[in-house]
Amino acid sequence: MKIAKYFNSACILLICIILVSALYFQFGLHEEPCPLCLLQRMAMMGVIIGLSLNIYFGFDTNHFSIVIISALIGALFSVRQIMLHIAPVAAGESTGYGSPIFGMHLYSWGALIFTASILGSALFLFSGDRFKPGLNHSVLKFEKYVVYLATLVVFVNVVAAFFECQFGPCCENGPCV
Repeated sequence: MKIAKYFNSACILLICIILVSALYFQFGLHEEPCPLCLLQRMAMMGVIIGLSLNIYFGFDTNHFSIVIISALIGALFSVRQIMLHIAPVAAGESTGYGSPIFGMHLYSWGALIFTASILGSALFLFSGDRFKPGLNHSVLKFEKYVVYLATLVVFVNVVAAFFECQFGPCCENGPCV
């Protein structure tokens, strides 16, 4: 069971790394996120919430349901963005939105992460008899630190999105007219 707890925490850390990388692209490389990018970030935050509930309340099918639903929504946004950028373009135009990492754009990596979240949660649910909520549940210090870090990363992303969009809609190319 300890291995499952560490794996759960590792998944949270992986998503935190992705969200911090997205912030680097936004502030370090000055690549403003589009509305679909922000929606994918929100879906990743939903995945973090579901996994964090596992830490504090024990592994439960409801928590994995939050992960799966958030990942499905995020995958829809990722696939939508991929579909917008796979159409052939005129000569001289670049394809994709933002800088690629290892040949794939962030939204393509998002689709892979969301798919892995769904598959990982489904595999965990297959072992449903191994975990029962509330049975000798304890939170490891490592898990607490992971959730604290995730809370900080989520907070910074929310503040960054607020400063980009404020109380209005988020527009892709500069201020909304």
